[in-house]
Amino acid sequence: MDMKKFNQSKYFITYCILALITFIVYLPSLPYPFQFDDLSNILNYTKLKSATFNNLFLAHSRWLCTWLNTLLYHFFDSRPEICRLVNILIHITNGSLIFWLCLKFKHKTIKQNYYLATITSLFFLLHPVQTQTVSYVIQGQLEGLCSFFILLTIISFWYYHQAKTIGAKILGLSFIASCLFNATSTKEIGIITPFLILLVDWFWLTTGENLVIILRQLKSKAWLYLALFSATFGIYVYYLNPAFFWKLFTGNQQLVFNSGNLLTNSDATIITQYQFFISQFKVICHYFAIFIWPFNICVEYDWQLCTSFWQPNCYVPFLGLIILVLLIFYLLKKDLRHPIAFGLIWFLICILPRSSFVASGELLVDYKTYLASFGLFFIFAYLINLLVNKCKKSKLIKTCLLILLTNLLAIFTYQRNLIWSSATNFWYDVICNAPNKARGFNNYGMAVLDSGKPGDAINYFKRAIELNKSTKIENFYWAPYQNLANAYALTNQIDLAIELIKNGLKINPNNYILNNNLGALLLHQQNYQDSIKYLNLALELKPDSGQTLYTLGKAYFTINQLEKAWLYLDKACMQTHMDRVEAACMLYAEVSIKLQKLDNAIWALKRALKINPSNINALLNLAGVYYLKQDYPASKSYYQQVLLLEPNHSFAQTKLAAIT
Repeated sequence: MDMKKFNQSKYFITYCILALITFIVYLPSLPYPFQFDDLSNILNYTKLKSATFNNLFLAHSRWLCTWLNTLLYHFFDSRPEICRLVNILIHITNGSLIFWLCLKFKHKTIKQNYYLATITSLFFLLHPVQTQTVSYVIQGQLEGLCSFFILLTIISFWYYHQAKTIGAKILGLSFIASCLFNATSTKEIGIITPFLILLVDWFWLTTGENLVIILRQLKSKAWLYLALFSATFGIYVYYLNPAFFWKLFTGNQQLVFNSGNLLTNSDATIITQYQFFISQFKVICHYFAIFIWPFNICVEYDWQLCTSFWQPNCYVPFLGLIILVLLIFYLLKKDLRHPIAFGLIWFLICILPRSSFVASGELLVDYKTYLASFGLFFIFAYLINLLVNKCKKSKLIKTCLLILLTNLLAIFTYQRNLIWSSATNFWYDVICNAPNKARGFNNYGMAVLDSGKPGDAINYFKRAIELNKSTKIENFYWAPYQNLANAYALTNQIDLAIELIKNGLKINPNNYILNNNLGALLLHQQNYQDSIKYLNLALELKPDSGQTLYTLGKAYFTINQLEKAWLYLDKACMQTHMDRVEAACMLYAEVSIKLQKLDNAIWALKRALKINPSNINALLNLAGVYYLKQDYPASKSYYQQVLLLEPNHSFAQTKLAAIT
């Protein structure tokens, strides 16, 4: 048998087994609902309804991912199981590219790359830290897709380097350009692509042990590197605006804290580059640590910015990173292509653009380590390979170790992934691991509220408010106040809710949610004039709010101003996204029937039935509307559907007998 073909078959079968195990481990998570930013970026992102390739093309630095979500919306209605399946497939594909790269790595200390590739890919596919990227749908799409195109650009560069003919080289350059464009159009981290290509070229493709020879070989491709770096930076100057880079490189970049993510106890409301930079020493050390000990990882952390370099949690990690850099130089002095040096440099290249002087509204998030993790996993696999090869019966030990690692990683990943199964699990994990973060308690309170326990939720909102008050910017985070008012309302403490919201409006009169909620509560109290006043204020602040339009339509319907009610309900149902779609459609249909707009009523009732096929009232109304339109076969059909659900429904029986 041809040994080359045998090895290729072995590689293919091995990776298929790894991919299958990964798919099985993540399979239970497919029906998990969207969590956190997935709600705003996918489920509630109304622009997905109207976005097209033409108006997204080159619109911003993440347009490719947005376009993917428009496709998922149009073909699959953005169902969580489809979105999660896409993420899993992207992750498995990235693992295959890493497997291929490891097979191509050549070093005198590695006798066989097969085991190195297998272990590296195993860690990449099944390490529990990766769950934050794979299961965090929007970030999985952004990080996963961008990593895919970065890895594909590197592989295209490899094939260009190996090409012997002009035609093959031109084809390789075309693939490099295409993949680089896609990487830089998916997420800003695509800026690292030319740096990683240079790193792989140095460690993978150059020959000779002398630095002068290596530099000479790299210099021979200087024109290509110039093109790669120029194209990459040129694209981002276009996407991000020259003013962004001017502020960045002159040290004048400043950001306002994200809502609910106050990173300091001072009275400052902005993040400066200096504070962010000195705070990243501990963050980078954390990123190293989670791959060794992943049992205290969290989607949200309650870490705060360092205000001085001389804080122990700043200068101690800094010293650790200095030691790490010295280690890299030491390894390179021993061997210019040392595998451990490669892994460390890869990790730092991937991490530094987001963990250095480019300030962000989030101090740390573990999904940022997705592509960087390859560097550490490569080191883990290399060290395991070295140790096992020194043992007797190394083949048996390799097999046993591979089985043990697979089982352990699969179990840990499955367990970690359970936090995505519900909002209560998700935010409970946050408040356990970040007990000083107001946003965690607020969002856990919301999860408890949504589970039908408003009385229990009140305590969590109050805890969030206490944590908020412990800062010097008490009015920075309004969500727990708003949600506490909702919880009061749901427990029939309407007066407390109204008082809380009115106090909030004295400080922040232009808060959309406060105005909207106050309008809804006043409607509940039958104070129609004031209700309409606050709802109109809310609508001025957020004209496309489906929920406000629906509530305003409901208010006008209650006071029998049907034409106004119809206009607001029509816009709410036809043009916006909202939570209570079924209720809005039923009311829209009722008003449409009263105004003899029967076609609109049919549309609304059918949409309500699409959400809830067992809605008896919708079926009855639809049968009645068709009867009014003298479409008796359709009317008869819907009355029959009512009787299928409730065989003894007397009204449906009577009407059906009359039609027959």
